Amino acid sequence: MWGRIISCAPALSWRWRGHRKTSAGELQNHRRLKTCPTSLFLALATTLFAQPQFPLESLRVTGNRQIPAERIAAASGLTLGRPVQKADFDAARERLLATGAFTNVGYEYKPSADAKGFDGVIEVQEANDLFPYRFEELPAGDAALREALRNVEPLFAERIPATAPMLARYTKAIEQLLDFSGNKDFQVAGKLNAEAPGELAVLFRPAVSRPNIAEVRFVGNEAVPTALLLRMINDVAIGTPYTEAALRQRLDAGIRRVYEARGRIRVSFPTIATEKAAKVDGLVVKVTVSEGPVYNLGTVRFAGAPSGDTAQIERAADFKQGALANFDEVNLGLERVYKRLRGSGYLHATGKANRDVHDDNHTVDLAVALDPGPRFVFGKLELKGLDILTEPAIRKMWGSMEGKPFNPEFPDAFLARVREDGILDNLGKTRSETHIDEASKTVGVTLYFSGAEPQPQNRRREQPPAPGPPPDIW
Repeated sequence: MWGRIISCAPALSWRWRGHRKTSAGELQNHRRLKTCPTSLFLALATTLFAQPQFPLESLRVTGNRQIPAERIAAASGLTLGRPVQKADFDAARERLLATGAFTNVGYEYKPSADAKGFDGVIEVQEANDLFPYRFEELPAGDAALREALRNVEPLFAERIPATAPMLARYTKAIEQLLDFSGNKDFQVAGKLNAEAPGELAVLFRPAVSRPNIAEVRFVGNEAVPTALLLRMINDVAIGTPYTEAALRQRLDAGIRRVYEARGRIRVSFPTIATEKAAKVDGLVVKVTVSEGPVYNLGTVRFAGAPSGDTAQIERAADFKQGALANFDEVNLGLERVYKRLRGSGYLHATGKANRDVHDDNHTVDLAVALDPGPRFVFGKLELKGLDILTEPAIRKMWGSMEGKPFNPEFPDAFLARVREDGILDNLGKTRSETHIDEASKTVGVTLYFSGAEPQPQNRRREQPPAPGPPPDIW
């Protein structure tokens, strides 16, 4: 019967995109019903309305970017080889939406090539981002907590969406696990947390507020005065909620830099202890500093430099082998290198300095991997605010720059030269604009000129003549 129906009308298929619309195939079916024999009409009507079940022969997932297709297929609840109908696909769609991992889910299924079953397609739109997650101050081990969450939601591995349904389901799973340990009244909160500048993670912790840092103390420091350490940490730590992870990030961002400017690249903070402050509401945090030995700069190698530029780049960096490994100076040297590359047209030049530390002789080698990026050249010059007499003179002074490597400092330097040479009378404010064309790797320049504003004249107020001596009276 199925084969006879297929021979009379197009293959029957269902498509769901959040709301039901009559498909072109269904309209074509409707038109062809008029030409089918009565017996086939009744058979096709039975197929359309009874929705007989046939096995699912294949299932394909589209639209996923971060979540593997096999995990999405497993979470849908659809199983290859089992009979399915529209209600099964509806249920699969609801299950996937309930995970909180997708903003939209659609599906489509149609008879397979051999007409013995269905080929299914699940189309998803994922939530914007997935984030790593971690635990803090929970009375259970990390491994046990992660295993509990995997049992609740096998769709994800080590990264999850920070959607409300997902966080609610995860916090409930954690609370249930802790309930088995006798923590009946324990409540867990989960929210997106700033782990470090530019880094976000979902943090699960007790649903209570953290105490603030009232005071920071350092012990073990000798090379750097305590007053300097406190000046570097107090502004970013005092008054903030205490977590060891957050405080260590602030120590690495501020205190470590102070030590690395003195060649102490192995500085560490082995212990951080807390106690309740005596006079204020908050914590006193005691940081132990292990300063480590002083290191000197070893060999420095540059890779990725444009052909023929290595010698100039080494001179710009001005790294001196055997000198103190001052990483403030190292970073300044790298900035000089990037500036030189940008002045040669490599506007997007970047790089990374990898360290090779030798603890036996207390030296550190640098391997600088440069990424110059594409080279940009001068494009068209446009002048604004000049008349037909002065514009040719400025263009002649600019010269034939089109097609030469673009130096981003040249336009403003050119305007300064125009002013210093006194080429234009009554010159007022000037400025430059650059227009970068990423496709053609050219940079157009527009120079703006204006006349000087008239200066107010200070007119002296005329005073009446002073009275002379009285006339002589005879």
